Order: sequence, then C-alpha cells, then structure tokens
Amino acid sequence: MSATNRLGPGMKFMSVVLASLLMGFMWRARGSHGFGAFWGVVAVGGIFTLVVYAFYGNRAKARLEHIPMGAIFMGCTVPAWGCVISMPGGMIRDFTNSPDSQQFAVSQAKGTVMMLLLGFSLICLYSIFIGTLFSERDYKIKHYLVFIAVFFAAEVLAKITIAHNIMSFLAPEVYSGFSKGLADAGIAGTVKQIYFSNFGDMHFAKSIPFGRYYYECVEHISYTFGAAALLIAAIAFFRDKVTFFVSLAVNTVSALAITAADYFQICNYEASFLYKLSIPASLRVTSWGLWEFFTGFFIGAGIMLVIALLPGRLTCGRKYRSEPIFKNRAVRFFFNFLLWEFAFVVVPVRALSLRVARMLEEYGFVKDENLPGIIATAAVSAVIGVFLIRVLKKNIIDKNLPVPFKTKPFDFAGKALLLLSLYYGAVYFFTLDASLPAFFYRIIKSPSHSIDLTGIEYFWVYLAAFILFEIIYIPVKKRLYARR
Repeated sequence: MSATNRLGPGMKFMSVVLASLLMGFMWRARGSHGFGAFWGVVAVGGIFTLVVYAFYGNRAKARLEHIPMGAIFMGCTVPAWGCVISMPGGMIRDFTNSPDSQQFAVSQAKGTVMMLLLGFSLICLYSIFIGTLFSERDYKIKHYLVFIAVFFAAEVLAKITIAHNIMSFLAPEVYSGFSKGLADAGIAGTVKQIYFSNFGDMHFAKSIPFGRYYYECVEHISYTFGAAALLIAAIAFFRDKVTFFVSLAVNTVSALAITAADYFQICNYEASFLYKLSIPASLRVTSWGLWEFFTGFFIGAGIMLVIALLPGRLTCGRKYRSEPIFKNRAVRFFFNFLLWEFAFVVVPVRALSLRVARMLEEYGFVKDENLPGIIATAAVSAVIGVFLIRVLKKNIIDKNLPVPFKTKPFDFAGKALLLLSLYYGAVYFFTLDASLPAFFYRIIKSPSHSIDLTGIEYFWVYLAAFILFEIIYIPVKKRLYARR
C-alpha cells in the first residue's frame, strides 16, 4: 500500500482469496445452530465488513461506525429460503410433515429464475452500503435511513400487489397446490385473500401443503422489487452511478453464487438436467453444508473482485481522517453503543451461548436449552456492555473524541478480523456435531472415520478453508500494516 493507499494487484488478489475462504466458512457456520438467519447473517456481515476495511479502510471516507452498520445491513434483507432451493432441480414437495408428503415436477427454467431472484435480493441493502463506501458522494445516516425505507416500502407494496401475479406465472404448480391445500383444509377465499388475512404468518403457511413455498416465493419476488427500488433510488434520487453499479454488480454476484452453489442440492435429482450429464460419481455430492459453504465462497470472492476492479481514484486517495458521525456527543455515544453492543457483542455471544446450551441439554445437564442460552447471552452481553460503556464514555463523553475508539478503522479492522475470525472458528469447531472433539472421538470409537471424513457433513472442507485463511491472513496483515 503506497502513500495514496493504493493496493497493488498482488494485494487485491489476496483480498479476493481471503474473502472467499472466510466468507465460505462463515456462511456455513451461519447455517448452524446458534447463528440462524438474521442473527447469522449479521455475524457474516460484521466479519466481512472487517475484511473490506482491513484492505480498504485507510481512506478519508472510512468510519468506524460503518463496520457494525455493515453487519446489520447484511442481515436486514435475509428472506426464508428452505423451499426454493429445490426448484432449479425441477422438483417441489408439499412440505408438510405428514407421511403422505409428495413430490411434484416444476419447470427447471422458471425454478432457476426464482433462485436467481432469491440471490439478487439476498444482501441488496448491504450491496448499496458497499457502493456508498466507495462512492464519491458523502452519505450520512439520514441517507441510509432513506435507503432502508425505500426497500421495505417497495417490498411491502409488491407483496400486496403484483408479486402474486408473478408468482402464479413463475410457479403455477405452487400456486395451484397451495390453492388446493386451502380448499382441502376447508378455508374459503382466494389465495391472495387468505395470504392477506394471514400476512407474514409462516406458522400458518407451514400448516397448508405448498403454503411455505408460496410465502417464500412471494417474498423473493417482493424483495427483488425492493432491490430494484434501491438501485433506482441510487441512480435517480441520489444520482450516484458508483453506488448503482457496485450494488448491481454485488446483487448479480449474489444471485449467481447461490444458484451455482445449488448444484450441491439438486445434482442427484432425477428431474434435473444435471442428472443426465456425465458427472463423475465422486462429484455428485448432495450436501446442505457444501451449498452454504460455496454460496459464501462465491459471494465473498465476487464482492472483493468487484471492489478490486473499481477505478483507483475510488479505492485509494486521501488517508483516513477522524470526523464525528454526530456532533452531539450524547447521541454519538448512544448510537455507537447500540451498534457495537449488538453487532459485536450480543451476536457473537449468542452464538456461543446457544451452542453450549444445546450441548448441555444433549449431555443431560439441563432439561431445556432455551432458557440457559438466553440467560447466558443476556448476562455475558451485559458484562461486556459495561466495559464498552466505560470505553465509549471515556472517549466520546469525557474527551469528546469524534470516534468511539482511539484507533483508525484500518488498524481496528486488521486486529479485530484476526481475533473475531479465531473466535468464530473456536465456536464452530469446538461445539456441537461439527466440532473437532466430536470428530476425534468418532475416530477413537470407530477408526473407519479416519478414512470417511464425510462422517460429519464435510466439516474438513470448512476446517481447511478456515485454517488457510488464518495462515494466509497473518503474513498479509503484516505486509499491509508495514506499508500503511
């Protein structure tokens, strides 16, 4: 990194490699117990934003507050997606837990379109956020609030209007199946009327054959309208070509990534075109975990590649300068506390607490994991929160510093990325079924597991990615900071 903070081709290449490895591991971890949908993607967003800042954070526009903001932005647009992943393979099932659950054929082409819609909107607020970090326009909190309002207004409008018509075209089998399921359950009214009367009620949707599919597909279509509205707002309202094109590129990367990785869901479906291809049996792997891993792997590589290909004037320039996000120190204090406490205290603490609580339940130490997990999350988060309050009070209230921590975003991100990645690695690999202790226990108990490494859901793939990231990142970090 030169005096103008310009990364060379080698460092840009390493940023892509490191982002793909870490994002792959984190997206897989996100899908396991303790993380979950929104919470898990916030964890992914936090650590990925640290990656961006570790390489591109020594710039005038960089703010420490952007790091937890990025974490929350990534989690804001996460939909349900447990059903739609089978559609590119030409198959759906009624998704009830009854023994009579059946499978039905659907159009692979339309199913693929539905999968692409899921991916395009998956992190669309985060893609706007990434665009604003490298835009020549200066964005303030009020501008981000406009983007948030635009997204949710557009997606709600789509849900109550056109999404159902598009749904009946892209997935007519789901539409008719849900309609029949409602009729069989003695529920009168059109599909759209019943959807409105049970708006957002996924529990109701799951009780009706094809209901979960219907609700999820409507959500994917509506979120895509939200993503499109964000792009329109960027180019038409804010007149920001950089944010528009970066967001469009990141959304496209996300759409292609989650769809390509779906190979690990549909490669063995007899209805899928993949089934007819001459693919070696060793590569015909059906694994939810590998789908998650490669979704993150491709998204991480794609986002960093988009950033790396931006013009140098957008990714380098003046070095970081500290400026307050709010002039009022009290507002600045509470804003920072809420952001950092949630994204980098509650979320990681929750992951560990819930996983340990489930282990305690499995070993018979507690009867129910829920209450101990919640209590541990609240207690540990509160203790850490006290220390966070003291630091923020000292820096913002007492000294009136413009920043929450007395460090540059670039320096903070580099150190925090190493520590937080090690923390999440320990949480994932030393608790529950994917843990290293469980793996070695199985080897001791049954030596055949030393050969059959797929015995624990291909965890060795995630472990290799995690270890490679740490091995590569440590010398890269040293080089980055030696030349800052």
